[in-house]
Amino acid sequence: LLQETIEVLRTPAGAGPGSGEGAPRGRVGRAFAAAAREIAGGGMRECEDAQQWVGHFLTMWGFVGLFVTTSLDAVVNRAADPLPLLHPVRLLGNVTGIMFVAGLTLALARRALLSRARSTSKLGDWTFLISLWGAGATGFVVQWYADNAAARGPSWSYLIHLAFIGLILAAAPWTKFIHAVWRPSWVLYRQLTADGDR
Repeated sequence: LLQETIEVLRTPAGAGPGSGEGAPRGRVGRAFAAAAREIAGGGMRECEDAQQWVGHFLTMWGFVGLFVTTSLDAVVNRAADPLPLLHPVRLLGNVTGIMFVAGLTLALARRALLSRARSTSKLGDWTFLISLWGAGATGFVVQWYADNAAARGPSWSYLIHLAFIGLILAAAPWTKFIHAVWRPSWVLYRQLTADGDR
C-alpha cells in the first residue's frame, strides 16, 4: 500500500505509473481534502446503517476530543490538579467523553440487539468495545473521586482506568483499533488513486 501510494504521488495526473515526474500539488491537495471530508463525516458509505454511522461518528470524534483534552491538560495543568468544572479544557473533555461513551454504548447495544451485527461479531470486537467503554467510564469515575477529594478513590480508579488503556494498546494489532491507522490511510490512498484516474 505504501509503495503504491508513493508511486501515485510521483505520477502526474494523466500519466502512467512509473514516470517518476513530480505530482502537481493540486492533485495531492484535492486528495487530502476529499479524504479529510470523508473521515470527518464518519465515512457513511462504509457503514451498514445510520445506527452504525452514529456510533462510529460519536466514538471517533469523542476519541479525538479526549486526545486533544489530554494533550491540552498536560500543557495548561502541569500540577495535574483537578480543573474547575467550567474550565474550557475540562468542558472539552467532558463533552467529548460523553460523546465517546455514548457512541460506544450505541455500538455495544447494536451488536447485542441486532442479530445481523451479533452474528458477525467476534470476541476481539467485544473485547475492544468493552475496553474502550471501560476506559471512558472509568475516566469519569477518576474525575468524580478527584473532585470529591476521596482518600483512596482516585488511586484505585486511576489504576483501573490505566488497566483498560493498557489492554486497548496491548491488543491494538488484533482488534479494530487498527482502524485509527488503517482507515485514514486507506481513504487517502483511495482518493489519490481515484484522482489519478480522472
